[in-house]
Amino acid sequence: MPRRRRRIEKWLADSGAPVFVLDSDRVVAWFNSGCEELTGWPAEEVIGWRCDYSSEFESGTVDALVASLCPPPDLDRHFDAPIPIQISCRDGRSLPQVLHVFPLVDVEGHADGFLCMLRPVPTGETATSTETPTHRLHAELAALRHSLRERYGLDSLLGSGPEMTRLLEQARLSSDSRASVCLIGEAGSGREHTARAIHYAGPLGDHSFVPLDSHRLPPDEQSQVIERMLGSARTESAEVLRPGALFLAEVDRLPRDIQQLLLERIDGLSSDDPSPAPRLMVSSSRPLQEAVAREELLPELHYRISTITISVPPLRERDDDFQKLAQHFLERHNQTAAVQVGGLSTDSWTALGQYGWPGNLDELNTVVREAAHAAAERGSALIEAGDLPFAFRTGIDAQRAGGPLEDPIEPLEEVLQRVERDQLARAMRRARGNKAEAARLLGLTRPRLYRRLEQLGMLGDDAQRDDG
Repeated sequence: MPRRRRRIEKWLADSGAPVFVLDSDRVVAWFNSGCEELTGWPAEEVIGWRCDYSSEFESGTVDALVASLCPPPDLDRHFDAPIPIQISCRDGRSLPQVLHVFPLVDVEGHADGFLCMLRPVPTGETATSTETPTHRLHAELAALRHSLRERYGLDSLLGSGPEMTRLLEQARLSSDSRASVCLIGEAGSGREHTARAIHYAGPLGDHSFVPLDSHRLPPDEQSQVIERMLGSARTESAEVLRPGALFLAEVDRLPRDIQQLLLERIDGLSSDDPSPAPRLMVSSSRPLQEAVAREELLPELHYRISTITISVPPLRERDDDFQKLAQHFLERHNQTAAVQVGGLSTDSWTALGQYGWPGNLDELNTVVREAAHAAAERGSALIEAGDLPFAFRTGIDAQRAGGPLEDPIEPLEEVLQRVERDQLARAMRRARGNKAEAARLLGLTRPRLYRRLEQLGMLGDDAQRDDG
């Protein structure tokens, strides 16, 4: 037996065909000379690495290589099927190959590892022509990443539909500039992720990206961050941090005094500063012109922060990308999961496609991760419809029934009252509480203004004060 094993090992080592061995934990245990020649990686740098079923790793790394070699988690169903894969080589190339996997069975008949062989895609075939929908989606995702990396220098902004193609081109052009960038889109649509991708693809990509969310920090801390990042006398710690980009989420929601501080610091920046300030990047869920019109954003600030404006599409407008995005989130989950999950069943895809996704990418990520946990607990390598979170399934039912997730039709009188309240409140703020001046701004007589304030419950205790 030892002699036979040595002969097999010698055959594996000397074989010109690319052959590698994974143990039962999907750790690379053997990597022959054929694999070394194909991938550009020496065996000693690959053996000992665990395969994760994911295509997200940066090209040209060992992580990317072993991930590209990873057989699908539901392999036990498809031992007889060739598996199309995209090999991530050391020089950054992506090579289409066909993977053949043979289980190594112990004396009790259990798979104790896998013998894997690689071969080129036969002439006239594609790498995705012979495989199941789940495996094909994985291969397509890997190929898409490589294409985006080559074409745009960006492989984290996944998409191939018209809306994302436009965004990718804008992001590519923006990455070469240091001009301010404004990203407009719904919450959860990937605005911050887009900003990060633009930053790290640009000339300051080796410096940090600092996010500031107006909803999460009190005003005093917001001002401290702005002073630290943009102040003319930046602190020593800021110099050590050397930020390359400052990202302000929901910039139109910043308090007025913070907006003024930001404007002052932007105007005070000097191109002669030996330590240049970080690039300013902002986001909003609405066009900034609307915020300016509602007097919620300083016009001068608007001009300075929107040199480049990019619209980020919501998930419901990305039909061409939807399945790849869901697979992407699943494969990202696999990088830290003990049990690998390969994909979703047909019923699962149907359920996901029926949903409106008000929370966009963030919501899709949460649903996929929770479903993957549920599938792993069942010992399944495939997400079934029953693994989808209960809250998600009830959300689908509510949308089908025309429930609260749809935009409700409100009584016209309530809508008109809300608009009137808003206009009255704005006029009173503009007039600093002077009712005579507010009446003039609204084109009303003062008695009529009093009556409307009283009818709407907006008349304060100073109603009898002479405002004239």
